[in-house]
This record gives sequence, structure tokens and C-alpha cells, in this order.
Amino acid sequence: MGENMSSYHFYEGKKKDMNEIVDILYEFEKEIPELGYPSVDLDKLKTRIFYFMEHGKILLAKNLDKNKLIGLVVLHQTEYLWSKEELLNVQTMYVLKDHRSFELFNQMMKIIKNQAKEKPIHMSISTKLIAEPLMKRAGFEQMGAIWRMK
Repeated sequence: MGENMSSYHFYEGKKKDMNEIVDILYEFEKEIPELGYPSVDLDKLKTRIFYFMEHGKILLAKNLDKNKLIGLVVLHQTEYLWSKEELLNVQTMYVLKDHRSFELFNQMMKIIKNQAKEKPIHMSISTKLIAEPLMKRAGFEQMGAIWRMK
């Protein structure tokens, strides 16, 4: 599974990283066909990536030994619907299956916490991943669930 943390570089994704970001998100789509999500529309995906680059951040994790993008976090500052108080919303967090580890998750969470600047962090999981123990260990409180009707 995970590899030595010293071989990873974390940085903010820019337009020059678009192809690598698209490639890793296609890997995410391949991993979860049983969820019945719609197929990726490349134009829509690129539009949303640009949106988050301009109005939020896309944080990338690269394995330096393999010179390969292995993970990303898409996030943005927003306000509660009913308040002007801000929070950090984690739109997506994804790491290639062969690179997943608690250590890598922790490192990514440290970066997310730094981006939050003491604001609350909200992260939804919509992949049927049973992550309760991991999220609690990271300091999250379960606030509900995501429900879908087909």
C-alpha cells in the first residue's frame, strides 16, 4: 500500500497541471462504476477544475520517485447557508488505490487544516466508503449522511 512520505511533494494545482488532474479523476471514475454515477463529460470536468482553481484550490500530491500525480484534494471557502460565518468545504479527496495510507491521509489533512485557517472543515463522502473510523481518528464529527433517490 502506501509508500515513504519523504518521496511525496504537495503543491497547488495550476492550469499547466490540467492533463494530470483530468487523468487522475478518470481513474476515480473507473474505480467506482457500481455507484451508477454519470460518465465524465470532459468539457464539464475541465470547466469545474478551472472554477476551483479560480475560486478555491486544487491541492496535488506527487510521488517524486515515480514522478507521478497520485492524489488530489479539491476545496473551497464558503459560507453556511444561514450565516456569514465561513467554512472550508472539501469537494473531493482522492488518492490512487496503490498509494493509499493513513500517513498520506494525515499529511493531506494537515494541509487541509492549514488551508482552513481555524475555520470548520466539512467533507462529504459519496462513494459508499465506510470511513467512520478514519474520519473520527482525524478529528471529524459525523454530522449526517448523503442520501440519493434514483
